[in-house]
Amino acid sequence: MGAANTTDTTKTTDTDNTSYATNATSIADTTITTIVSNSTNTTNIISGSTISNTSLDFLECKICNNFYDEKDHRPRNGPCGHEFCTACLRLLIQDNTFVCPKCRQKSKVAVAEDLTINFGLIDAIRAFETNKSKSRATHDEVCQVHSKTIAHHCLQCQLWICDDCLDSHCTITGCSTITSFKAMNKMKEKHTTNTDMLLNIFDDDANYLGIKIQEHTDKKMEHLKKAKKHDEEIKHLHNLIEVGHIQRKNLLESKNQLNLAHSPYMLSTSIEVLTQRQQSLRSWSVKNLGTDTPLGLPKALREEKDVYVETIIKNEKRHAKLSQQEENIYVHSFQAQSLVDDCISVPFNRMQKMIPKETSLVFWEMSLNEEVKGRMHIRLENNLPIIRDIILQIVTGQQGPYLRNHKMYCKHNYDIQAYSSRFSEMPVTLNNSEKTVAKRGDVIGYFGSGYLSYIYIYLATSPITYDYGNKYCVFGKLEDGLEVIQACADIYNTKGGNMRISDCGLVIEQE
Repeated sequence: MGAANTTDTTKTTDTDNTSYATNATSIADTTITTIVSNSTNTTNIISGSTISNTSLDFLECKICNNFYDEKDHRPRNGPCGHEFCTACLRLLIQDNTFVCPKCRQKSKVAVAEDLTINFGLIDAIRAFETNKSKSRATHDEVCQVHSKTIAHHCLQCQLWICDDCLDSHCTITGCSTITSFKAMNKMKEKHTTNTDMLLNIFDDDANYLGIKIQEHTDKKMEHLKKAKKHDEEIKHLHNLIEVGHIQRKNLLESKNQLNLAHSPYMLSTSIEVLTQRQQSLRSWSVKNLGTDTPLGLPKALREEKDVYVETIIKNEKRHAKLSQQEENIYVHSFQAQSLVDDCISVPFNRMQKMIPKETSLVFWEMSLNEEVKGRMHIRLENNLPIIRDIILQIVTGQQGPYLRNHKMYCKHNYDIQAYSSRFSEMPVTLNNSEKTVAKRGDVIGYFGSGYLSYIYIYLATSPITYDYGNKYCVFGKLEDGLEVIQACADIYNTKGGNMRISDCGLVIEQE
């Protein structure tokens, strides 16, 4: 929600702004009328019966994601017309200069309190809080059908039900249920674990930024001629940490609210807020991976800068090229290569932290007779961490051996296979898979010790059979690109040729 356009940077205090207050109040009246009075659906949203992120986004500061209030998060308009909370504006104003994070307009502003208060947003906040408090009582832990206390949770339908609902619900649907107490504890545990992981990631990131601050401080002392540049870098890094700390504090606060939830409604609301703040902190980490320069990593990729991740493999420095496709970041396999002077290099251990623990996406690029035929994506689905780690190692080459340039061939009319004796440098003992039949698109690993290791991609449903024992595991499935590998297999089976993996790596997905 933008306020009236203001290009004049003349000082405006909290009290000396009668005309603007009148206009802002008029804007608020229009906004509240539209949200609360004119639409039945949005009235329900404001009243709390259904919380809509889209409808309430304008009540949040776009930097810290806190709801505006009448204290530290009081909304104020910058000279360009974009609004932010007072707390964030204090961080953004440096050396009497305000640079709008949205439009990058520079303005002379001494302190945040000099900027105009957005009274329209304040009125909207008051209306929202009033309606929310009135409706909260209707969302207690009471069944809306029988007016009895909710005591059970259906695992299939994801419904909260009372004792009277239980018999009829399970008889009709054949669902299974657990007690509401047990269900709430499971949900709390799941989201608490994800939150703890993000908090640990943030702590590592903050420590990393602290090290960079010290590095730039040392360079400042050694190279006085470049002091101005390093001052800007130090200030930039301090601002990054400050904004990150705000988001970390918000996430920790949401985690505590989750654990205090004592009803299904409060739990679902807490989970929704927690999930939003998890994503904010995750995005903060991704955007600031390239903090060696003022360019963030996604921005650098969009501008087609040379961006790499760096690691040490067997005492040799190697680099993996990064690329971007549909907002996702692609980490190609590591190679020994010389980098240009103005490229961006990011430590691989920082990039690894952004890969979800539960599942990962990797890519293979297929070529036939030196002609690239297309790319396919494999979703890793096996729950064994050791399997996931092995697959990520052999597509990136972070431990040495990798799949790039490996030949592939069709073993039967139902599968296609890649193999290498070098994979056996990473011996692993697997539990027998319970799956005995592979479906079209299934990807199966067969990691031996002392003999060849294999990876199979099934092109048709077939029983799983191997020539060497039974140490195999179904670890993933083709998410797309099945038509690419099928076309390669068809040509290979009729004409032969050199079929191989011309490129491979992992994908860091952005939500």
